[in-house]
Amino acid sequence: MAAQVSLLAALLFYFGWRRNQAFADYLGYSESQLNSSAQRYVLSSIPALFDPLLVAAGLALVWRIANPFLECELQRARKLRQWVCAGMVSALGAVPLCTWLFLRLAPGWWELGLPASLTAGVLLACWGAMLWSRSRENEEPNASPDEDEAPRRPRLVWSTSMSLYVLGLVIVLVFWTAGTFADIQGRGAAESLIAHLDSRTSVTVFSDNDLHLAAEAGVEPKVLASRGAYRFRYQGLKLVAYSDGKLFLIPRGWTYDHPKVIVLPEQTGIRVEYVYP
Repeated sequence: MAAQVSLLAALLFYFGWRRNQAFADYLGYSESQLNSSAQRYVLSSIPALFDPLLVAAGLALVWRIANPFLECELQRARKLRQWVCAGMVSALGAVPLCTWLFLRLAPGWWELGLPASLTAGVLLACWGAMLWSRSRENEEPNASPDEDEAPRRPRLVWSTSMSLYVLGLVIVLVFWTAGTFADIQGRGAAESLIAHLDSRTSVTVFSDNDLHLAAEAGVEPKVLASRGAYRFRYQGLKLVAYSDGKLFLIPRGWTYDHPKVIVLPEQTGIRVEYVYP
């Protein structure tokens, strides 16, 4: 049980890290500047992975229920066993090929379709090989004396060592699929942020010194005429993140061609006001 929990925690951490990195790369800053904790990576991955994990858990439950019945039926019908097991083993190449043909209409999804189809193909092929091996083993007590004397052809035996090899391969493919899905999720979240930038929290910055933000597109600087503590005001900024005493802001005129993120540390001489839409 501890091994499964550790693997799930590692998967959540890896997914959250890749997702946040893709989000930051799209907007134009380094994710390492956030100095995020492991807890933050795990928590940010749970909402995005909830549906895939739910589907994976449902498929695993179906497999646990269907496997004993299918194994019993294949022991009775030898020809059916050959067709079913051969078809499942051929999924190793058939599933990626069918996925590629299907995704030709949407080539952008091939980035995720390749690792996902390979993972599904490997799992189906291993399931077919395991069914063939177990059904052949259960046939041995019923073998006739003539068959025992005749030279036997090599048989596929599903051993513990083979299970370990398959497990290692599946873990690598799962992490590959999760990482690719995390990149897509991160870029999608960044695109959604830019598309709905007006609904994000606005930030007004007051400063006693000129921060030289006038050149940024969408930023509205103003020199205050009052003799108060702050002489400059900057509007037109949107909040992206806050971490480690630093504000990550993007100007209202942000574009993908010229991405720019303003990192503003909290310090004396600066006052920040948050304006919620």
